Amino acid sequence: MAVDRPLERALLVRLALAGGMSVPDHRLAADLWGDVDLARPTERLRVLASRLRAAIDSPDSLTRVNGGYALAADLSDLTEARAAAERMHLAVRAGDRLAVKTAAQEALDLWRGPSLADLRTIPYAVAEGEQLDAWKLTLQVELLDAELSLGHAAEAARELEALAAENPLHERLWCLLALALYRTGRQADALSRLAKLRNRLADELGVDPAPDTAAMELRLLRQDPTLLPTASESPAASSATRSTAAPAGAVADLPSPLTSFVGRQAELAWLTERLGRPGVVTLTGGPGSGKSRLSFEAARSVTDRPVRLVELAPLTRETAVLEAIAGEDASGNDPIGAAAASLDGSVLVIDNAEHVVEQVADIVAALVRRAPGLTVLVTSQRPLQLEAEEVRPMRPLDALAAAQLFTERCAIDAQGADPEQVAAICTAVDRFPLGIELAAGLTRTLTVPQLAKRLTDRMRLLVAGGRDSQARHTSLVAALDWSHQLLGDAERAVLRRVAVFAGGFTLEAAEQVALDPRDVAPALTELADRSLLTVEAVNGRRFRLLETVRDYALTKLDEAGETESVRSAELEWALSYVQTTGHNSGDFANADALNEVFAEWLNLLDVLDRAAGTELAASGLRLALAMHTPWLIRGWFAEAARHYDALTDAPGATTSERLTALCNHGFVLTMRGRFDQAAELLTEAERLAPHQDDETLTLTALYYRSIVEIERGRLLDAFTPILTGQALARSSSEHERRLSAFTDALGTLYVYAGQSERALECYESCIGADREYGDEHGLSRGLSNLAGALVGLERWDEALKAANESDHYARRLDDRQILPLNDVIRGLAAVARDDLDEAEKHLRSAVEYALADDSGVSHAYIDLADVLVRQDELDEAAALLDAVFAEAPAHSTSWLAARAIAAALALAQDDRPRATTLVNDTTIAYTRTGFGWPRYAARLTEVREALG
Repeated sequence: MAVDRPLERALLVRLALAGGMSVPDHRLAADLWGDVDLARPTERLRVLASRLRAAIDSPDSLTRVNGGYALAADLSDLTEARAAAERMHLAVRAGDRLAVKTAAQEALDLWRGPSLADLRTIPYAVAEGEQLDAWKLTLQVELLDAELSLGHAAEAARELEALAAENPLHERLWCLLALALYRTGRQADALSRLAKLRNRLADELGVDPAPDTAAMELRLLRQDPTLLPTASESPAASSATRSTAAPAGAVADLPSPLTSFVGRQAELAWLTERLGRPGVVTLTGGPGSGKSRLSFEAARSVTDRPVRLVELAPLTRETAVLEAIAGEDASGNDPIGAAAASLDGSVLVIDNAEHVVEQVADIVAALVRRAPGLTVLVTSQRPLQLEAEEVRPMRPLDALAAAQLFTERCAIDAQGADPEQVAAICTAVDRFPLGIELAAGLTRTLTVPQLAKRLTDRMRLLVAGGRDSQARHTSLVAALDWSHQLLGDAERAVLRRVAVFAGGFTLEAAEQVALDPRDVAPALTELADRSLLTVEAVNGRRFRLLETVRDYALTKLDEAGETESVRSAELEWALSYVQTTGHNSGDFANADALNEVFAEWLNLLDVLDRAAGTELAASGLRLALAMHTPWLIRGWFAEAARHYDALTDAPGATTSERLTALCNHGFVLTMRGRFDQAAELLTEAERLAPHQDDETLTLTALYYRSIVEIERGRLLDAFTPILTGQALARSSSEHERRLSAFTDALGTLYVYAGQSERALECYESCIGADREYGDEHGLSRGLSNLAGALVGLERWDEALKAANESDHYARRLDDRQILPLNDVIRGLAAVARDDLDEAEKHLRSAVEYALADDSGVSHAYIDLADVLVRQDELDEAAALLDAVFAEAPAHSTSWLAARAIAAALALAQDDRPRATTLVNDTTIAYTRTGFGWPRYAARLTEVREALG
């Protein structure tokens, strides 16, 4: 779009740089006209905005929002450059120099001269333009570094000479120039360039060169052979190296750095080397001392082993530590052993362990005993106190590194500040990184002299009156306190209130807990500008407080006496969010809605855990009820049971809510094999249901009763609640979805009873309804059930087709209940082809789901045992069946199925008397219960015929 007038163009660019967020009037006025006392700035902006709307193609994209303006547009070149730069940084970490060169060049090609050159007379454009030019220089340096690594020293030297002349104090640039000259046979010129740099640093800044620069000079003097390019640095070798290096996914869960790493080079070198050996290393230090950043930088250097990151900061329950560290292995019978086996030979990074240090110490000690090749790197304010632990305290940055960090993070116009004032600011916050970065962020508002004066005064007050401060806040509170005092009342209120979110938050969530929702957008902009929160571009915009800032803000929330009311507002937001998402998606009928809910899981979990046993318990129960379907889809039965157990009897809950909770709790316990306990809860629900005059509640109780009776093996008893529920559901069109659920349950009952044709009719009816509603969860479940019925009819091709389509929906939903069932279908089809190896592979995959999710034994155990019997692997088959019989109550569906395979096992073991007894007793049990599941009934018949 063409916007000719400079001021309108300046407004357009300023709003586009804000990325769609509202910029308040006072900030816009200062950015456009500077720190002058304007008459009627709001009116001036209104006129300017009106002119801009008339000049652009989509005037509706410029809107008035909460005392400011927002533009629904972005700078396409800048967006593309950022994307290319991100690819470049990924390539740097992967060591792919050719990809670094390509991505850096793509980003640089988007520049057409100096940044914002036509707007440099506008106050904000000076700083923004210089910042963009500084970023461009960074890209140029990375490009030339890659050129050097690819063996193009002569070409790189020419460009480096020009850039070094323009940037006479840029040490990395001058070191690259020296290296390029050395590689082209000009050692004397290389040393001359570094000597010139050393003199300039001393004359203009009064400092010595950085350690890396001094080291480069020494290596040039010694003619270090490693300065010359090696075969591995050629493009061809680079490609070969990439093909054999550790996979990029090995460090995929480490957060990508958004800023440069400054200082601590000696610590980084030591830690990088130390991570090459097994053992435990703990980085200790106060909040904001840089423990996490150093650990991530060192972990990113690991290329030959897998790296796993565990962040403990969001955890509030001590019992969740094992789950976080062991991951999927936490739910098995020996979680430490399983975790040790999967982690052996890798690097495990455990971040922020101080609030659960005892639990972490016990787990780490057990892991390293059982995983001799494991390296554990821990960050914590306290050491683990293990005998074999190497503790490295985080000291303050040295004066030069602290000043460099401040200079890199401050506003562009502050970068030439008085070194003594910069040193005073860094010293006032103990030269720890977070304090320095917070102080540097304030240079967008204050000059460095103003900053130095106020920070020094603030520290003097802290020393005089802050002796009772917590030790871990003694120095950091100075920066935080002072930053907090410079905020307006609205920004302070928003900061302390959004601190309740344990897992970050969206704009809409913040508005729900705010005193005045209109304050939130401009306040978040201000807080981001002051480096008090980070903005993540994840499905829109997501905000996150630094951990220490959040801790500080929660203290302020307590001091304001607002904790209880804000926690209540957070819970109401959580409830509304889940209910609205469910309602808009037809009870989470599609994967997108499910993913939206679980994107907020850390916040939802925090709210649920806090609600139990408080005045908010009834609202917590409502949230648990709203989460029921997402929990079922993901197969989180244990998690659901834990919350129902804590909240079902919440004071203040209605009878209807309690009844629904009893039914839901009964169902999830059924899915965990606790049939008797589930039956008790459902009996209580059935006692309450008739008094509610609510058909929906009655249908819920009938449906879950039918499921528990089916799973208990009481198939004949299950017909009554199913048929009663069907009849009631048919009485009203409002219950159409419930009717489909009862029909699905009837189909399962027919499968277990050996009536596969009738089951097929039921499932086909349900699938038709699910397709009409667009219910992805219904299709995931229904198509898998259909495949099971087709197996009973030995229609193998159709069964596999249905299982594959079911997989499509199950994977979108991460439906861990259905995915293993589809693996079982594939395993059974392989058995029918007499391909037992293929069958074993699919059935083992199904069993692994149960082990990973701690969902108890499943029919996959039984079917795998059957395949192992056919392969004469009798000991493992016996172990699998023992596991089934240990968990499955007598005469339950799983027990009945396993009895047929147990008879086959006894026959294979040549124990004919036992096999005969099992066949006779099982035949009687099948007749009494109505059990006739084809594959198990057929297997029992095979054994009977073999016995003669």
